[in-house]
Amino acid sequence: MTIRYFTEQEKENLKNIFPPPNWSGDIPEEMEAYEKYKSTRGSHMQSALRTRDMQQAKLKNQPFPDKIKGKPRSENRDVKFIPYMDNLIEKNRLPEELSGQPIYRGSRIDYGTALIKSGKKPGDTIRDPRYQSFSMDPGTAMYHTSKSQFGDNFGDDIGDFKRKKKVLLEHVAKGGEIGIYGGPEDAEFEVIYPRDKKWKITNVRDEDVTFGIKRASDDSPKVEGKQNVRIYTVERKNKKLVGKKIVKRKIVKRVKTPVKSKVASKPVKPKVANKPIKKIKSKIVRKPVKKCKCK
Repeated sequence: MTIRYFTEQEKENLKNIFPPPNWSGDIPEEMEAYEKYKSTRGSHMQSALRTRDMQQAKLKNQPFPDKIKGKPRSENRDVKFIPYMDNLIEKNRLPEELSGQPIYRGSRIDYGTALIKSGKKPGDTIRDPRYQSFSMDPGTAMYHTSKSQFGDNFGDDIGDFKRKKKVLLEHVAKGGEIGIYGGPEDAEFEVIYPRDKKWKITNVRDEDVTFGIKRASDDSPKVEGKQNVRIYTVERKNKKLVGKKIVKRKIVKRVKTPVKSKVASKPVKPKVANKPIKKIKSKIVRKPVKKCKCK
């Protein structure tokens, strides 16, 4: 199996296969948060979610801070949209028509390299504090495996594209999952899952992703290339239902004691060690001496 970028014709065909988006925001702030996330300012929100301040607020169940220490003002202004983005994602579900569709998430070089070095294998879990954006188009996902959001193939050259080992997360979408479906009209064919979720790895493989890159000259034909990619197939890890713990009591064996008789027994004096008996000497009684009457 070879994963390849969608052609322009395939992208047009998706409009007839998949339905339009079926979600909307109840308040203007939610729609504004979605627009900010879809723009380049979405990286500000994602970057803020990885900071220590955000993680501490989550652990302590406290509201998000208005600004992040060490972040410029231009980035801090987008932190306020995170709660609205959370609400928007949590109350929407993916359409049933999306069931069985493989979708892909491109990992930045730093995150992907760390994931490879971690030695994760099937059965292990992956956690990311950011929003999880996937795309139906592998090409869009591969674009986000670069060092920055602007890509790393500026020269439209295959040599510029092959720099480091790329990493993709692959997930088979299910209808009814919590998330936002952008629809076929969305340029990125995006599916957005909630932030700070755990994913269970079900398979790890290396596979070639086929792509076509046009050379600098408009007259030159497109050149097909291949990029070997480490692909982690993942699925959502559901929360375990925690019920009441069954208290296991230790079975104590009872020892039968003899039944006491109704007749009260005489109290038994405690035995005392025999002391040595002192021998008392008898007194010698002497008879009075008779006086002699002789002269």
